[in-house]
Amino acid sequence: MFAGIVENIGTVVEVSAAVDGSELVLESPIFGETAQGDSIAVCGVCLTAVNPGDSRASFHAASETLRRTTLGELQAGDRVNLERSLRVGERIDGHFVFGHVDSTSQVLSLSTEGETKKFVFSLPRQIAPLIAPKGSVSVSGVSLTVGEVSEDSFSVYVVPYTFKHTTFAQLAPGARVNLEADMLARYVARSIGFSESGVKNGS
Repeated sequence: MFAGIVENIGTVVEVSAAVDGSELVLESPIFGETAQGDSIAVCGVCLTAVNPGDSRASFHAASETLRRTTLGELQAGDRVNLERSLRVGERIDGHFVFGHVDSTSQVLSLSTEGETKKFVFSLPRQIAPLIAPKGSVSVSGVSLTVGEVSEDSFSVYVVPYTFKHTTFAQLAPGARVNLEADMLARYVARSIGFSESGVKNGS
């Protein structure tokens, strides 16, 4: 379980083919305090740390994970949002995030409003019922509040600190990101009968 508060921007050192997926070697100072088997959110995807050292750790990403997320696009030198899993008793500054990506999305536009950056993302049909104005969403592991929502897009407003301390500073129109809807929205949607196709059951 995570909070969507990025601890550090890591660097991809190596990507290599593995049985049923890829092996990722990442570099970040947080791995000096990471134990074997710890859960780490990598751009919003929950992965298990293997052989962490002072500054590096390896991760196995299964083929299904590569297909459903942006991790399949990573190359050496790319930057990634990193967050260690929550511990009991810690303060929650974002919102509860599973690290289970619902869908990928694309940056449609980026604009500046004062000191804030406004991002507009495409809204995949299968999670549209779970995205609502003022609700929470994880975008590549970053907890954000949803702004406006239309039939096929939604916006978020990113403050300067978040923009600087996440990979949002590297995003441009056309870039892909990982989306995870708020778990509370997911359970509410299921309770009123929405299926994963975005169509209300029984209609």
